[in-house]
Amino acid sequence: MKHDQKRQDSQSRLIQGDALTVLKTLPDHSVSHCITDPPYNISGSDFRREIGWYKSNPTWGEQKKFSKIEEQWDTFSRSEYLDFTMAWLAEVARVVKPNGNILVFGTYHNIYKVGFALEELGRKIVNSIIWYKRNAFPNITQRMFCESTEQIVWAVNNSPKLAKNWVFNYQVLKGMTANGKQMRNMWDIPMTPTAERKEGKHPSQKPLAVMDRLILGCTREDDVILDPFAGSGSTGVSAKRHQRGYLLIEREAEYCDLINRRLQAENTLFAPSDRSSEADRET
Repeated sequence: MKHDQKRQDSQSRLIQGDALTVLKTLPDHSVSHCITDPPYNISGSDFRREIGWYKSNPTWGEQKKFSKIEEQWDTFSRSEYLDFTMAWLAEVARVVKPNGNILVFGTYHNIYKVGFALEELGRKIVNSIIWYKRNAFPNITQRMFCESTEQIVWAVNNSPKLAKNWVFNYQVLKGMTANGKQMRNMWDIPMTPTAERKEGKHPSQKPLAVMDRLILGCTREDDVILDPFAGSGSTGVSAKRHQRGYLLIEREAEYCDLINRRLQAENTLFAPSDRSSEADRET
């Protein structure tokens, strides 16, 4: 299939706004797939408390530059978070085309709620991908295993009975493996490298090596990929790099600025100099 760059550009947007509010304005079945990294509720109010060892030991905060994720956009009670997860996934299921792919990142903080919500919505779960971060930050409490993985739940936007013909580019992924064999669901990929943070930092930025596998493996050229929690924009950067369209939603103005900078950098690195950016900020 010949790639239509103008069509991709016209279908690609960055919208500044609340995810649920914006999702409710989108037409039914208007995007091909959804790949997103939602709030994990690590900062959740039910878990918030003073960390004694951190407060009394300057090594981690001052020398190691450890910082606990404490963001307003990541703060829910347990019941609020489940309601929030059900609500945004229901909107995603409405907006994504039938049999489109829905891929959601998480850790033990939220991934079980995501899986529960997808099953409650009647969606077919195909796989769970384990991303092993070999250079993950050590567990400094020394009271539990070092958390070195994230998961990605892959669901198809249809019921288990009706789901069919979902996108899975088996041969493309097979060609990306070192031994030429089928790709496994455990990915040994380091955390986001410094080079990918040169336009600015986000506390949960995903490396392009992970996003590229999802984009290349579970979407087709000229598909439009929705990310309602765009963060640093890695979904859009990878989509742009691989000739996919994107619809990014991000609430925070500073991260919209970061996304725009990263997309502009992609224009410089991977596109002709006379090509304009397709990231239209809407408020």
